[in-house]
Amino acid sequence: MNLKRMKQLGWLLVAIAVVCSLTLWGQRMQSEADYRNVQMVVNYNDIVALANGNDMSEEELAGELQKRGVSAVLYKEWSLGDLANNGQVALQLGQSIQNTNFYHRVSSELPINEATVYVAILDESIAEQVREHTLLKVAGSKYYPGSVPVITVPVMVPTGDTELTTVMTKVKEIGVGFDQEAIAQMADLGMGTVPQLRSWSSPSGESLRLAFGEVKALPNLNYLLFNDKELPGYPDTTRSIADLLKDSEGNPEVTVGTIEFSDQKGLNQLGVLLNKDVIRLHTISNNEMGKFTQDSALDRWMLAARERNMRSLLVRFFDITSPGTALQTNLDYLESIQNGLLESGFHLDQPYEKPDSIAASMIVLALIGVGVAAGVMLILLEMRLPKLGALALILGSIAWVGLLVLSPVMAKKLMALLSVVTFPTLSCILVMKPERRSLGKSILALLVMCALSYIGAILMVGLLADILFMLKLDQFIGVKIAHVIPIAAVPFILYLWNVEKPIEHAKQLLDKALDYKWAALFALVAVAGVIYISRTGNTTAELSVAESTMRNFLNDAMGVRPRSKEFLIGYPFTLLLFWLGASRKNWILTIPAIIGQVSLVNTYAHIHTALLMSLQRSFNGLVLGIVLGVLLVLGVQLLLKVYQHLEKKEGLR
Repeated sequence: MNLKRMKQLGWLLVAIAVVCSLTLWGQRMQSEADYRNVQMVVNYNDIVALANGNDMSEEELAGELQKRGVSAVLYKEWSLGDLANNGQVALQLGQSIQNTNFYHRVSSELPINEATVYVAILDESIAEQVREHTLLKVAGSKYYPGSVPVITVPVMVPTGDTELTTVMTKVKEIGVGFDQEAIAQMADLGMGTVPQLRSWSSPSGESLRLAFGEVKALPNLNYLLFNDKELPGYPDTTRSIADLLKDSEGNPEVTVGTIEFSDQKGLNQLGVLLNKDVIRLHTISNNEMGKFTQDSALDRWMLAARERNMRSLLVRFFDITSPGTALQTNLDYLESIQNGLLESGFHLDQPYEKPDSIAASMIVLALIGVGVAAGVMLILLEMRLPKLGALALILGSIAWVGLLVLSPVMAKKLMALLSVVTFPTLSCILVMKPERRSLGKSILALLVMCALSYIGAILMVGLLADILFMLKLDQFIGVKIAHVIPIAAVPFILYLWNVEKPIEHAKQLLDKALDYKWAALFALVAVAGVIYISRTGNTTAELSVAESTMRNFLNDAMGVRPRSKEFLIGYPFTLLLFWLGASRKNWILTIPAIIGQVSLVNTYAHIHTALLMSLQRSFNGLVLGIVLGVLLVLGVQLLLKVYQHLEKKEGLR
């Protein structure tokens, strides 16, 4: 097959892949359109504080909260430390228990030694609950009944204040179940129940059955949260926990919640085992609340719900340390969140439902992957390597189908990565030409290049169209690789591939980049590179006040903020490159141009973000980038004229 025929075949396979992927786009967009139920949750401790500080009953305050969209209450599992703070239990180390005013009421059989923390239960109403949880969760603990029942918890003998603090902290963190009376009270008022379970060391099967059986029996149970960095007994018990949260037929009985920005080991695996019955929760911690105004907090809630598919919002209150003066402020705050969500088209009065599943057949997925392999072949054909290109298509397709059968999730993630590397690279190779273009033709070339790169986004979204990724139980891999490879590959293919002595030629290109005539542009590119590196990956540099202000302004003005790497770096420098000509002397400008294409495609790697939001973000970035690019070209044109005038004037002297 000649080169022309191979290219035609390659583009045909790409076109088929795009059509297949767009069918999955449609399913995902419909799933997201139906996924509009949002739940507002508050912490029970905050209800108690506000009610107590304003001479209200908890029932009265709950009614006011419900009017403002709150439908569920979070209950963190009691710990021994919580009960000690409330005076319901007393914790004593070693012989210190003998100095208490209740020691004469404990069992005469209670042994006294320094390697024991004594848990004296002073509130009879919780005695059985504390006994059952502590004995099952703490190996070696024992129960001694009496007028004041005591549980002994074996510990190491502390030799200093630091070790004493460590010992007592560990005991205080032992979870002993939930405030059943409070939960029943709020449930009777129609409030949903959101328990947050603590972890414990080396859980036995019996202790797991106790804890999760208690959770399943809670009234108006909405979903279950976990409190600590690891699930109880992680990694050995994850499957056992999943089984405990299912019915006899293997169907999940409990939805679990994932907390955004909180990596809890074992939770994603548990979500998968529970048939992806997961809700994503966003919150602002009490420590953070002092940094926010009501308006900035409202913006954060709206972004979480609209752009990141958060469907449960755990709302913390302002000035909760002074509850007597904070009531009306927080009622107004809740009302503003409620109105903002309703105006954005969300529903607050309907129960949570997970997103609809997306039906992607193996044949459709196989065709999408073959389209990606065809994209690799097209790059190799542009490099005049037809045999290698044909081999890449054939072997790549075979390997793809085989891996898809053996390990579907990993296969899709790897092929999605290849897609976002391949098509930005291909688009740059095809569109970047050494000839100078007019400003109008430069804009047209930018649009063509974006369209070709966008194929990578279309295929990636098709490959990862699964609620597994939409709920962020798994995610796109290789973010850094996807950003770096095209930056290295495109200049190499365009400027070094066909030359003799490539190393020597590379040195010449670097010398050109440092030519004093291009020093200003090189400085601009360097600044762009710093922004690019700091904004690449899942973590970013801390935002300055100026950048935060700019982001908020763009959100308000455009509805969805475009990505800085596109409208500030990629598109303006792309127009400048096309206007000057993508020749060897201007090669340095290819780097920010590639950044724009890579950023465009990688926008869609955030599968948990609604597609409509990503589409609007891309459109806004392109429009704003073209405007700034036109200004950049006109500015450089003016500078070049000034430089030529000065050079000419200098030559006349």
